[in-house]
Amino acid sequence: MAYDDKAHRHDHQVKVRLDDEDFNELKGYALELKAQHSVLAREIILAALAFKKEHGHLPLINEKKARA
Repeated sequence: MAYDDKAHRHDHQVKVRLDDEDFNELKGYALELKAQHSVLAREIILAALAFKKEHGHLPLINEKKARA
């Protein structure tokens, strides 16, 4: 039972930050990799931070600000 509560918490922590379509895509890709989707989300965030550190910006964020 504890696993179900933990799994639900992981779903909630990741899902509240993504729309349903993106969340399902993340879960599907994590399943392909045989990884937990919350772990995959953390790895993606760390990769984005490494990119920002190397290049000084995150292109998608800057593109959205430029359009606004």
